[in-house]
Amino acid sequence: MKKWILAASLIPQLCLANASDAMSLYLDQQYEEAFSLFEQTAELGDGRSQFNLAVQYLRGQGVPADPVKAYAYFSVAIANEFKMAEQARKSAERRLKGSQLTQAKELAQQLIARYGPSGSQSIEYELSRTLSYNPTREKTVNPPTEYPSALQSEGAPGMASLVFDIDKNGIPRDYMLLNSYPAPEFAESMLEKLQQTRFVRAEKSFKNGIIRGVFAGLEDSEVTQRLHTHSQQLLKLAKRDDVAAQAELATVLQLLDDAPQHFTVSPDMMNIVSVAPEINFQSITQPQFSKQETLESNFFNFGYLVNVTDEGKVEQWQAFEHVDIPEELTKHAQGVMSSWQLSAKGAKLKEDNWYYAHFFYNNKAQEPQYLNHNVSAYVDLQPVVTKEPERQWRYWQHKAAVGGHSDTLFQLGVNCNVRLLSIAANQAHTRSQLQLGKCLLDRANESETFTEQAKFWLQKAADAGNLIAMRKLAGWYVRYSDNGADLNYAIELAEQVADANDHPMAYAYLAAAHAKLGNFEEAISYQQQAVEEADDQAFDQQPLQQTLAAYKDGRLVF
Repeated sequence: MKKWILAASLIPQLCLANASDAMSLYLDQQYEEAFSLFEQTAELGDGRSQFNLAVQYLRGQGVPADPVKAYAYFSVAIANEFKMAEQARKSAERRLKGSQLTQAKELAQQLIARYGPSGSQSIEYELSRTLSYNPTREKTVNPPTEYPSALQSEGAPGMASLVFDIDKNGIPRDYMLLNSYPAPEFAESMLEKLQQTRFVRAEKSFKNGIIRGVFAGLEDSEVTQRLHTHSQQLLKLAKRDDVAAQAELATVLQLLDDAPQHFTVSPDMMNIVSVAPEINFQSITQPQFSKQETLESNFFNFGYLVNVTDEGKVEQWQAFEHVDIPEELTKHAQGVMSSWQLSAKGAKLKEDNWYYAHFFYNNKAQEPQYLNHNVSAYVDLQPVVTKEPERQWRYWQHKAAVGGHSDTLFQLGVNCNVRLLSIAANQAHTRSQLQLGKCLLDRANESETFTEQAKFWLQKAADAGNLIAMRKLAGWYVRYSDNGADLNYAIELAEQVADANDHPMAYAYLAAAHAKLGNFEEAISYQQQAVEEADDQAFDQQPLQQTLAAYKDGRLVF
């Protein structure tokens, strides 16, 4: 049996600041460091971290003793279902005198409003404002996905996903790994497919497309059985709040899920006798929506559990996992559902049909740079099945994210959720640093702060040797700096990228830096190389040729 079957993870994972690591620091009596890490995950809604902050406030470990704050953090931990905090809060309450208890209760309500299960800073709140529907352009070339030949004899199931951009010519660029489990060969197969895939041409480039693949393998293979056994081992660790185990368990359960296209709820939500048939989407009227000036956020994600009659009408609905959704959107969604006349795909509707309706609203102005701006609203409808929370991959993914698992935060925040990416980036997660830098760079024209933050995170990823970050950072310097030292640094970065992969923009940035330094002969030479490489690699040559003409006239472009 190959060793990779029981590997903890074959994706690069750096969990340097999650709740498990904070607990290790606490047990080693490194209280100040532990307190700092507990704060990060407490703000995501992790009850254990909130409890531990309260303990440190109560005991004065790494922070001045403060029974008021201890009481308040015990309270928010209770709100997040960390039961051990109930008895501990009584201990904190006994230390409060006079008006201190009133003050502690007021602070508790403030913390619950921010970091409780429906709080404005919780993971649920972040995910309700994360872009989750970002359809790529239609494919003009769509080659099949090859099962990795090295694993075929093993009958190994697997899955992999990549995030990428699409240029104006419809060619995927700047691929980045999201996950590959349980072996890297699955991502390699997806990458081979993506490199040959072509999309419809467009005037604008497209950011953050995602391609996912699931490889079925063989149900009775030894590898599959070992994965089932491994999931039980992971479950024991996950129940002990091992954040890395929770993250991997989510991946294993997703891979082994027998109905991945269905939305799962816990048995206490409802009792479903039989699973409803899949809906024929041609029978769904998608919501019509336009930008609302009164809404502050750009994206909204929320859902309903809906019951559909055998005649295809929505009989009832109930809000599910809502977090502070504006009333005008909930009314709009309910109006959409009440108008539906549904039909089943290749089957008949029964008397009782339960579905999960997931609504996505894009309230961003129609000038985006990284999403498909033609989609202003969308709804997905999935049959519902009941399953114990411990058997649900989404449950453990949520646990891992709340616990601060960097790779999970990266996957959930990859569509430019700045807060989730920032938490992972601060854990030295290179791909999060790169993605955060790219997302902030796309917003550089909005604020000088975004411009500087983009440079900071691109520098972090470049320091880790990421070639995309090095190229983007070189571009940052030639755009935003006239300083000689900065331009020479841009030359150094671009040279490393050009030597590694002959990227045409690396040569273009070399040319731009030399032009800004007044070295137009070098600029012309490098820009000619940029045009040649663009021709070889099917990049758009026109802007590069225009820049070359400018350099020949002694004119700067950047």
